Amino acid sequence: MGDAYIETVEESSRRSFQYRIITLAGAGVFLDGYDLFIISVALILLKPYFALSTTQLALLSSSALIGAVIGPILFGNLADRLGRKRLFLIDLLFFVVFAAASAFAANFYELVIFRLLLGIGIGADYPVSSSYVAEFVGAQKRGRALASTFAFQGVGVLSAIVVGLALLGTGPNGWRWMLLSGVAPAVIVLLFRTRLPETLRWYLSKGKTDEAGKVIHEMTGEKEGTSEIMAVAQSTSAKELIVSPYRLRLFFASVSWFLVDIAVYGIGIYTPTFIHELYGANSPPTSNELAYAVIYAFAGVGYGLAVLSIDRIGRKPLQIGGFLVMGLALLIGALAGSSLSLFGLSSVLAVFYVAENMGPNTTTWVYPVELFPTRIRGTGHGFAATVGKLGAVAGVYALPLLLALDRSVMLLFVALAAFAGAAVTVALGIETKKQSLENVSEVFSSFYNYISSLSDKLVKSALELHELFYSFDRLGERYAAIKQVEHEGDEIVHEVFTKLNRSYAAPIDQAEISALTKSLDDVLDTIHAVAVRVSLYKLDAPTPEMRSMSDIILESVNLIRDSVSQMPSLRGSNSIMARCVRINELENEGDSLLNESVARLYELSDPVKIMKLKEVYEYMEIVTDRCEDVADVFRDLVVKYS
Repeated sequence: MGDAYIETVEESSRRSFQYRIITLAGAGVFLDGYDLFIISVALILLKPYFALSTTQLALLSSSALIGAVIGPILFGNLADRLGRKRLFLIDLLFFVVFAAASAFAANFYELVIFRLLLGIGIGADYPVSSSYVAEFVGAQKRGRALASTFAFQGVGVLSAIVVGLALLGTGPNGWRWMLLSGVAPAVIVLLFRTRLPETLRWYLSKGKTDEAGKVIHEMTGEKEGTSEIMAVAQSTSAKELIVSPYRLRLFFASVSWFLVDIAVYGIGIYTPTFIHELYGANSPPTSNELAYAVIYAFAGVGYGLAVLSIDRIGRKPLQIGGFLVMGLALLIGALAGSSLSLFGLSSVLAVFYVAENMGPNTTTWVYPVELFPTRIRGTGHGFAATVGKLGAVAGVYALPLLLALDRSVMLLFVALAAFAGAAVTVALGIETKKQSLENVSEVFSSFYNYISSLSDKLVKSALELHELFYSFDRLGERYAAIKQVEHEGDEIVHEVFTKLNRSYAAPIDQAEISALTKSLDDVLDTIHAVAVRVSLYKLDAPTPEMRSMSDIILESVNLIRDSVSQMPSLRGSNSIMARCVRINELENEGDSLLNESVARLYELSDPVKIMKLKEVYEYMEIVTDRCEDVADVFRDLVVKYS
């Protein structure tokens, strides 16, 4: 099944099916936000209930986040190996079991352990939910679908605040009801998720064509014969993220997520406590929580703007702009110092939350599923989410300590993290809007058509040269045809390098694509150089050696085109290496033929003719050298991607 056909299936899938996918994936993200942030209200009752010290308060606040560090990297890799759906159900079991256990904890230590285990399930849902949605929605709507799914987190956070406020007055044990309140929706979501299918892309990546056909039927309502489906089983290896060209993408996704989560969780979880301690120590805590709820309501605006703009403006501009506005808002708050009123701080945080959720809080969740191919998508997203949650833990631990020094120091710390996130995105971010998952996640896919066209030009030029030496007629027309093909090849090369410079920021990817493009162009240029010399020197007739050399050239470029055609299967079964070996053998034959040809030239008496023929022979042999250069690039690619 071709990449274009998969996109067609995704784009034509029934709207009701896509809504069901987004809703049930989003429901898990809702629970992520709900269970992580319900503790922010529960802490008001837990602090006196267990007589918590500052250290214990920090540990309890961050226990679920610590678990969320473990969950993504563990379950993301399992989702690549075992399937999205299976892990889609397992992570919900963590929500049900350990949310209930947390509510019945007998002491502080039990509560920390149960919250940590709950956090593993929360973290696990990040790579699984995002991969699940991304692999069911076409390129034109994928950004909005992912942003809509992630927006459920905001609904979950706001719901946690509302429920927490409602239960705050139920007495000292109100925190138990708060933590228990997430169990019922988790059970409901778990039951509905059991009826979801595995993703089409995961089945195809494992070579399971029968199952893929059934999923297509469920997506579109149309019967798909397995004979029309092609699938290539691909191995799953976490090592590929580190040793392959994907490592720079992994660095970008992980570091930007780390920096934004310092703000999201550091400020998000402690905002009720900060507001209460700074402005309302002698007032009922409910009024302070209400202020927080109003502030966070602005986050809903950010989520909504992200849904509307992510496929129009793009991921990279939103992430850069969001980071910058977050940093500027907090910098203003830091410079205002202790003179900042409750209204002033609320205004700063309102702008901060809009920018955060319109920008990096959403885009750092979207980016990883688009930057990595199906075989390692869950692993890549899981690793980035794990690093992100390390940022969350750092924020939760560091911000109270910085607040104890000075409010301005705390705000300045988070502002600097936001500015660093903008810098990382400017330097390393790539734009992925409305591109198919294959085009953006597989290193060469978006350039394949260019490279394939260039290899076709090679064959066309070599055929003209071959005909020139065998028929030796219409020399002017054949030379003009070779020159035209060389010109068309130059235009393709120009387009490749223009696209590399404008839209493809990963240097390692650039080096490999440019190396292949340049080596193909060198072959085309050298064939043209041969034709130029034949035209300039006005040879009387072709020699047998020229015809033999043109045979070698034609076979070599056909082998190159065949190798290019197998580029989409670099990780699967292919015969590229065998073709490279044959190109090398042909280059050796060209060397031998050149030596023999030059030796025969000295039997001639005309020195001018000797010089002309010798130069033509040498340039024809250089063509075979350039073909071998292409083969060397292919060898490197096969070794790296196999």
